[in-house]
Amino acid sequence: MAANTDPIFPKIPSLGLPKTFTSADTTTKKTIASGDTDGTRIDSIWCTSDDTALINLMFYLGISGTDYHIGNVPITISAGYLAVPKIDAMPYLSGILGFLVLPSGVDLKCACLATMTAAKTLTVVPMGGDYS
Repeated sequence: MAANTDPIFPKIPSLGLPKTFTSADTTTKKTIASGDTDGTRIDSIWCTSDDTALINLMFYLGISGTDYHIGNVPITISAGYLAVPKIDAMPYLSGILGFLVLPSGVDLKCACLATMTAAKTLTVVPMGGDYS
């Protein structure tokens, strides 16, 4: 079988499944992106938080009912608020490539390692494109 020698690009922009975490559900894994029929490319994952404590955000790939831990992203105090820049999780998760590719049926999930401060929120927004 010959190798594919033609470049393939995402066809449809995808915002993924933006999620907000609070102290009530922070240790529960939430799906933020799912691989489309022909796969999905995730180019950035913006994270903002108004918490007054650092948050360790854990990321997982959900494959056939099993969640595989792929990395931890530290979310700084007040990331994306006041004069603090938002956090892009991608450099922590993808290494040199700068993006993640989700095959069809694979989910990208995240959860906080510990419960957040009461009355504070963390928002996670994945951005990329679907190949189909």
